[in-house]
Amino acid sequence: MLLDATQEDIDWFVGTVDNFGSIEIIRKNKNPTLILKFKTPYLDKLLAICDALQYAGSPSGPKKPSGDSVQPQYELVFRGQNLAMIENIVVPRMRTGKREVFAKRRAELHGMRKSLGLNGPQYFIDAAAETAT
Repeated sequence: MLLDATQEDIDWFVGTVDNFGSIEIIRKNKNPTLILKFKTPYLDKLLAICDALQYAGSPSGPKKPSGDSVQPQYELVFRGQNLAMIENIVVPRMRTGKREVFAKRRAELHGMRKSLGLNGPQYFIDAAAETAT
């Protein structure tokens, strides 16, 4: 993933994350995890993300409509090592306040994991790249 992605694809993906992605903390089996989620009724948008990143995974769904939507929803979720790679590439290029959301959610996650006494894989996030503008 991301090894053979072109600069044009990465720039497109950065804009997509800025406008369309959500950074969330989920609790699966009482173990909090940070995810980047894309949710839409338009499967072609999610497949375009997979193509741009050369991601081998695929969207899940369709799922029951939620929120204001009346159409079934598809989801594409990144977590763990894939999320860390995406975060290292995307955050320095972001132009909106969402770049601070990544840092805020990661700090929340570390606080939650510490309060629960959990130790687990922590992926390296290049802090120098995050602060470079």
